[in-house]
Amino acid sequence: MKSSIGTAVTFLPPGTPGEVCSSWNRAALAANVASRAAQLGLGADLTRSQMAGLAQLVRDGAGKPRPLSAKTQSAIRAALRPPLTPESDPSQVAAAVFAALPDTPLPVTGNDGRRYYLVAVPAA
Repeated sequence: MKSSIGTAVTFLPPGTPGEVCSSWNRAALAANVASRAAQLGLGADLTRSQMAGLAQLVRDGAGKPRPLSAKTQSAIRAALRPPLTPESDPSQVAAAVFAALPDTPLPVTGNDGRRYYLVAVPAA
């Protein structure tokens, strides 16, 4: 079953700069890995091996396993931190949003109690 939210090639418009595409891909992968990790009860202390295995799983086993960069590992760990909630202080929300840009998913809990990962969609 396809579990990915896609890559920059399928999501962003043609001509998007490479560094923007890399940031999008990192955030999308980190959100997918963090989601799977959370489903398994894993937190930000998961091992590099666990992250790599989950990344391979969300990639549907496509290709040979690849090591994750330090930036991607950091984005995954950040996505597994306690989520912001509707009760979070607005200054805390603003700080978290701007610290996450451009390549770290932001975990939030919605009014419905579900956990979401906000991934920035670049406008240009």
